Amino acid sequence: MTGINLKRHLLIASGLLVLAIAFVVLRYRDTFSVMLENLRAMREGRALAETLRSPQDLVDYLAGQPHTVSLVAFDLEAPDSGLYFQADVARPVAGLPRLLLLAGYVQAVQQGKLNPEERVARRTLDRYVLPSLGAQIHQHALTLLAADDSLRLEQVMHLLLQGNDPAAHDYLLLRLGPSALSKLPERLGVPALEPPLPVLGLFLSWHALPVVQQYGRAPYRLTRQVVRDTMLHRTLAQQFEQQGSGLSLWDQRDRAQATYPRGTAQAYALLLQRIATDTSTWGRNMRRYLERPLPDTLQVNLKTLAVESGLFPGLVSVAAYARRHDRSGVRIVVLLMEQVPMAVLYHLAQTRLEQGLVLQLLGDDVFFKQVRRRLPS
Repeated sequence: MTGINLKRHLLIASGLLVLAIAFVVLRYRDTFSVMLENLRAMREGRALAETLRSPQDLVDYLAGQPHTVSLVAFDLEAPDSGLYFQADVARPVAGLPRLLLLAGYVQAVQQGKLNPEERVARRTLDRYVLPSLGAQIHQHALTLLAADDSLRLEQVMHLLLQGNDPAAHDYLLLRLGPSALSKLPERLGVPALEPPLPVLGLFLSWHALPVVQQYGRAPYRLTRQVVRDTMLHRTLAQQFEQQGSGLSLWDQRDRAQATYPRGTAQAYALLLQRIATDTSTWGRNMRRYLERPLPDTLQVNLKTLAVESGLFPGLVSVAAYARRHDRSGVRIVVLLMEQVPMAVLYHLAQTRLEQGLVLQLLGDDVFFKQVRRRLPS
């Protein structure tokens, strides 16, 4: 009898467990649907990803994807001997628009419009993120600084550059304002570059949420409204906490492809050239933020390096310049990739092979010439 009762209890418990799982799946069916779709997405391009083991392999990948990649590399002293592969094709760009934000910040500080010593409350920055929309990255970035209730404005910029903090990005963006940033590319001589957009508002514009539909889809307006309206921020936080973003990797790729700021590899290379050579106070301050000395222990031919990069579903972007030990001058490299298969993107995120390609182009003249022959201008 004891065995029969135990078996009966196990059957009842199993049945209740199945019902509980079914209830959870039905209640959060959109979340489970996104999870399953992401599992399928991660298989996209798996065979191709397995072939990418070295920078040379990545060059072969670029050669086979001329409609979705751009690569520019040249020495400032010899631009005619450079590499210009799909250089003037405008593509959606991840991460690199931060260079324009930094340029605008440095200019505003120089003009006295912003004070780098101004104190900014941490709770103010917290309003610029939501669960599944930057909150985790923001909290991790804050660990780079000593615990304090407020930060200097200068530290907010460091949160952006060192921690890729979306809250710092949007806070600084709104402090500068869309009008100033929209004019900046023209003033810097790179009109082909679109200025950055608020991350929070852009991501919210991808969602058909009834609670924000009345505010339209303009990223600046959405960001301002969520930051100012405590009740709206709380409502959205609860919704994203319970349900996640609701967008699959494929959804995010499609929306980024359509709405991310666009630019050409050639224009970003020209911006780096301006930063590397400008002798004004603005240029010196830009280099102070971006350039880093490289230790001799790395056994590379590079003395100082400035690099900005970004990865997002479908997008890989790297812009860098370097000064070398063996000669004077500057070499610039810009790599833009779009419509990247998910397995390839994940592989690059794990191996940083695209960074390795850029570093080798910066410091290895033999490799530089090989790639130039492989990818004709």
